[in-house]
Amino acid sequence: MKIAILIILLVCLVLVLGIGYFCMYYVLTPKVRSMEDGVKLEKELDNWKDYDTYEKEELDVTSFDGYVLHGTFIRNHSPKADEKKFCIITHGYTSNRYGSLRYVPAFYDLGYNIYIYDDRHHGANKRCHTTMGYLEKQDLIEVKNALQERFGKDIKIGIHGESLGCAISLSALGLTQDFKFCVADCGYSDLELLLTELIGGQIHLPKFFVKIASFWCKVVHGFWFSDVKPCKALKENRTPILFIHGDADSFINKHHSQINYEHAINCKKEIHFFPGADHAWSCMSDKAGYDKLVKDFVNSLNI
Repeated sequence: MKIAILIILLVCLVLVLGIGYFCMYYVLTPKVRSMEDGVKLEKELDNWKDYDTYEKEELDVTSFDGYVLHGTFIRNHSPKADEKKFCIITHGYTSNRYGSLRYVPAFYDLGYNIYIYDDRHHGANKRCHTTMGYLEKQDLIEVKNALQERFGKDIKIGIHGESLGCAISLSALGLTQDFKFCVADCGYSDLELLLTELIGGQIHLPKFFVKIASFWCKVVHGFWFSDVKPCKALKENRTPILFIHGDADSFINKHHSQINYEHAINCKKEIHFFPGADHAWSCMSDKAGYDKLVKDFVNSLNI
């Protein structure tokens, strides 16, 4: 009888650990959108617009650990073009650099040169795994460094991030104050909190599986989910931040932006919620309003 109970307990333990491992793998190794599908989607959404007319250059960046990030540099030739102004746009989970095209026109109109790139594991990059901001924040710093190395240490760089890209951007603010502004669109404040909300509300598994998955993440990849906490990076930040979120976001609840906003206590900041907009859809729900909001915020900084 005791042996039978021990066997049952062992089987349950293996099952729990197995489900936890699967959850970790599912989060960090998602199926990502191909470059071809990225082009197709943005054309269908009418976000391609003037992209073919821009002066573009494929510009790859080798990150701190030798990982190559593939990206595209867009040189500005608008009436307001300023050779000293740059904006780095970071895309969301499972997307690629083409998912950033909806945000390009606003910064192009402001005279900014623009760099869009594929996050680790995404787009044209070598498949590995995403770390949800843990390593990617340093990737963004390396992109900044590469632009400064090529175009001059005196260039003025702003950043825009959507979803995962937002979490990356906010986390990077904890590493440097070199950025002139940050537009933070629908990012999470705390990875473990987000996954706990998702696993309970959408996947319908007990929430303790997030802890098991985090354990596997530490064993396999060297970090806990709780190590990815963008809100924590904001306490000492002085870079101006424009927080944006759809108030009907069904993936990353809008309270994550509210939490991030409340943690940013030492910088100029604004927060705006777009009525009826689902995840990463604020810009698409009101393109004119979104672009005006971004332009007004950036112009107010007198960069």
